[in-house]
Amino acid sequence: MNGGVFDNMAPTAKRSFIVTIVLFAIAVVIYLFCLQPCEAELERTKRSLSELQDKQSRMNADLKNAGTVKKDLEELKAALKLYQDAMLVPLLESYAMRAKTLLDPLILGAGLQDVQYNNDTFRALPLPNPMPRQLHTRAAIKVNATGSYQQAISFLLRLEKEFPLVSLRQLGIVSQASPEHQALTFVLEWPAKGGLTRK
Repeated sequence: MNGGVFDNMAPTAKRSFIVTIVLFAIAVVIYLFCLQPCEAELERTKRSLSELQDKQSRMNADLKNAGTVKKDLEELKAALKLYQDAMLVPLLESYAMRAKTLLDPLILGAGLQDVQYNNDTFRALPLPNPMPRQLHTRAAIKVNATGSYQQAISFLLRLEKEFPLVSLRQLGIVSQASPEHQALTFVLEWPAKGGLTRK
């Protein structure tokens, strides 16, 4: 029946019908192989553009707030300086030598005599989880001197004022014949940097 309708059509109508079918087929091929991939690419490009615009907005906000961020950074650096300056750094590979350079003025000011400095055993600190990039420890310095009880207290008060992050682990006083020349032992714990756990 369909073939009969096509056979009964005038030649111009047949040509028009065939041209219409051919054009429809070309349109379908163009849509499937040209327009549809272009639409998908356009959608990807729109998403990429949106992400770039969001990134640009964040960067513009960061640039706008750069002055505030810089000011906050300077304040943080100033706050951290107290702790960075408190770290005991070895001198000639010895923490005791560095402690000597820092503590001699306080010891002499307190009137203590016959002072000797030695590295003592470090106390292990618990490790946090996850491991930080920079480990810290407490360097133990043993200080032996002679002096009176009042001079020992004077030294500790000076130490507390000048080095507030240094803690006293042990204080020993051994009685001698003269109350002015007691045998004094101080074990001081000083914050110090440990090893790097990762780059």
